[in-house]
Amino acid sequence: MSNVREIVNGAQLNGFINKKVSLTGFVTEKAPNGMWFDLRAADNQIVKVALKRPLDKPLEGYVEVHGTSTGKGVTADEFIIFNNEQFDAKAHNTLCTFLYSVPNIWNTV
Repeated sequence: MSNVREIVNGAQLNGFINKKVSLTGFVTEKAPNGMWFDLRAADNQIVKVALKRPLDKPLEGYVEVHGTSTGKGVTADEFIIFNNEQFDAKAHNTLCTFLYSVPNIWNTV
């Protein structure tokens, strides 16, 4: 299942180095050359998102990044731009914390 990703906040990235992750946050800065952007994750950590090719469209607001954790950042495979500014970062951070505080959360046996 190559599309499986861990849903994480900025502080949790270090626990998933070289693994696929999904990170959501608010764009705070973009590189002039379009090859990276900074994201304020749901836990207020600033995370650098490296791109494989330059941005070809405007990027602002909340985005969900799918990629590989580098520990302090993410190398993006893709990202989704949210259409509204009503994203509840606090609730999303609570979800990220909960997912890794319950042992075997997905075990249904």
